[in-house]
Amino acid sequence: MKVVVLISGGLDSSLAIKAIQNQGIEVLAINFLIPFLKYDLPNSHSFFAKRIAEQLGCEFKIIALTDDYLEMLKNPKHGYGKNFNPCIDCKILMLKQAKNIMTEVKASFIATGEVLGQRPMSQQRQSLKRIEEESGLKGLLVRPLSALLLASTIPQEKGWLREEFLFNIQGRGRRRQIDLAKEWGVEEYPWPGGGCLLTDSHFCRRLKDLLKYDKLSIEDIELLKLGRHFRITPDFKLIVGRDKEENEKLFSLAKKEDLLFEPKNLPGPTGIGRGLAGEELKDIAARIIARYTSLDLEVEVVCRTVSRKNGELISAKGVDERQLKEWIV
Repeated sequence: MKVVVLISGGLDSSLAIKAIQNQGIEVLAINFLIPFLKYDLPNSHSFFAKRIAEQLGCEFKIIALTDDYLEMLKNPKHGYGKNFNPCIDCKILMLKQAKNIMTEVKASFIATGEVLGQRPMSQQRQSLKRIEEESGLKGLLVRPLSALLLASTIPQEKGWLREEFLFNIQGRGRRRQIDLAKEWGVEEYPWPGGGCLLTDSHFCRRLKDLLKYDKLSIEDIELLKLGRHFRITPDFKLIVGRDKEENEKLFSLAKKEDLLFEPKNLPGPTGIGRGLAGEELKDIAARIIARYTSLDLEVEVVCRTVSRKNGELISAKGVDERQLKEWIV
């Protein structure tokens, strides 16, 4: 028998895998990549998911959710959480994909590390029931850590799962999970750290601005994760790097028609201008670059398209703080 288990890289999903394996059942662990998770190695949940799957000796597969996820994000059926996080619809989308894989690999059911009451939106009793039904997995979705508190599933009724490896964990505490991890030898896992950027209010302001003025694309979302963002007009936006690493990433994400702003003879930030920009907007962008290069000096800023080596030179004095606050997203 084979079971598909959703693995995030956190402790709960790791224990869910172990609970299934302890019953002699083969596990295919699936990690879903969405555009709004933090993937910087070596601390990303995806990194831990792969490491944990290797440690537990189970097959591992990564599935990317892009276009379907972005379409769902625009108008989630069950709405958003505190910020811009469509947690219920996100889980349903993942489980629908997992159901397809379950059919392909001839697995018997699906399991997750969800814990009753752990999250305010997606892990309440009614939400868990709704997710199971709308993903088309009624009776075939097992949450081993809280299974004894939830309605019995087909795997339980058919005796595929023994109750001594199912639990009645609920709430936000982690003491029982930590004790289980020690008992079962699960040694490496990250502490909860809000890996989804859609729960970050600062990031969500940028995303809402993008949705208001621009088309939603993977490339633009990657830009949202970097630098300082300034919406100067509805048709023009400037993104300014905060260090050398961000400068390099911004340059790599720039489109050929974007404007590149850099101080000529001083160390300072790279700025990417996106949209329609006349001379006045170029001057404003140069002044923002100057603001983060030197507070006192007039700075020569090179403005060029990314595809050209040469550009125009703009002399600029840094914009004042009041004006920055009007534009910053």
